[in-house]
Amino acid sequence: MAESTSHPLPAWARVADAICLVLALVALLVFLYGGFRERVLGLRIAITSPARMVVWAIILGIVRHYFVPQRPLWADLPARIRAASKTREWRTAFTACIGTRAAILFVGYLAVFLIGYAPRQPGWRISDNEFLNLQARWDAGWYYGIATDGYYFSYGMQERGEQLNIVFFPAFPLLMRVAGRLLGGAPASMFLGGTAVALGAFFVALWYLFRLARDLLGDDGKASTAVWLVATYPFAVWFGAVYTESLYLLGAVATLFHFRRGELWKAGAWGLLVGLTRPNGCFLSIPLALMAVGPWLPGWVNGRRTVTAATAATAAPAAAGSAGRGLVTAMLTAAAPGIGVLLYSAYMWTLTDNPLSWAEGHAAWGRSYQGLSVLVAERYRFLTDGGVYAYTSQASDDVLQVAGILFALLPVWPVFRRFGLAYAVFILINILPPLAAGGVLSAGRFSSVLFPSFLWVASVISEEHRPAWLGSFMAVQALNAVLFYTWREMF
Repeated sequence: MAESTSHPLPAWARVADAICLVLALVALLVFLYGGFRERVLGLRIAITSPARMVVWAIILGIVRHYFVPQRPLWADLPARIRAASKTREWRTAFTACIGTRAAILFVGYLAVFLIGYAPRQPGWRISDNEFLNLQARWDAGWYYGIATDGYYFSYGMQERGEQLNIVFFPAFPLLMRVAGRLLGGAPASMFLGGTAVALGAFFVALWYLFRLARDLLGDDGKASTAVWLVATYPFAVWFGAVYTESLYLLGAVATLFHFRRGELWKAGAWGLLVGLTRPNGCFLSIPLALMAVGPWLPGWVNGRRTVTAATAATAAPAAAGSAGRGLVTAMLTAAAPGIGVLLYSAYMWTLTDNPLSWAEGHAAWGRSYQGLSVLVAERYRFLTDGGVYAYTSQASDDVLQVAGILFALLPVWPVFRRFGLAYAVFILINILPPLAAGGVLSAGRFSSVLFPSFLWVASVISEEHRPAWLGSFMAVQALNAVLFYTWREMF
């Protein structure tokens, strides 16, 4: 330990070690599943020979260890993995991710045989083997289509109101494509790659969430509770599906975590990913901007966050160095999610001659602005005319979605009081616009990534009540898994 502390590795040596590891992993995958050829922005990329990858890894490793002989990768990496696996945040994130996702996928798999598909379903499939076909559900088909064939656009289809894949942003299908091609490129491989991306992102998201919760709550036990609440939440079923929820949660939590610590380059990179993941990713720029100007706002706007030894050293980004220069840098970082959306819009301009064609395409999914008053009035009328029994028996899927909406919205005020305006705004901008444009459609799924609500719940429930919360959450999530994997509409 003394050597590693007194002689830290240069940054370039760490990068070289990482590249060597990636080259070795890619060589193994190419050996097992075969190589591939791709064209990216006109550039031809061919990975067909595992031997070539191994040779490059060896050459780079020799150069690295010639100039920096201390702490070789084969000795340093296992030590780092062992050290990381012993931390509370790593153990909690890993256990919550693997424990809940394995159980939910198992429930979904058995539901196919014990309950069966809904009438006239499945709508499509990739295999007659139900295990290989398990992740081929609902919108996962759109991500698969983008990952294999890219985006397409037709003016005729648009005029007829047909659904187009341009409404789905590129970050997740791009990662799915890379992982799927490395695993062989077959349809089952693409879905396996998409599942690996979703689960990997979910694990890292929970790891970041623990660290953020510990900074804000000042307690490892409450941070662990927040992680488990997210993992067991009734609508967390999408964190193990080939959907964007895991990647969006990871990007949002990581961006806010690094931003509040003043690590702006890391925050900007994660923020850019958020903007390329989902249409509402650009909205993340708003709470980031509020955090940037936090030092100039009244104290009550920033909430009553717990200050610990860990957070005492994490001044607001705008307060670092020169106030003016710090604010400009922080605001530029806050713009990263919006820049991600602009980049995708620019690509849409070249494809469709309309940079906002992806937004207009949502009308084919039944998303058009109707306002929040219509949403409330319809439920109120249903309850007053038919009563609670009629509502729950005739609109059961609606009941589930409304429960997710209430879980997201009810904590907004206490989140504001406890953590500050930025976190409350994050909840509102991620749930109110889709409610106004599409009603309760997918509202429960959208609520699953609103982590400030989970942080507040974790801060107020007592230790003896935690098992009841987690058990109840997981039971309803199992119900949602049955509905989702048997092609029954619940969103």
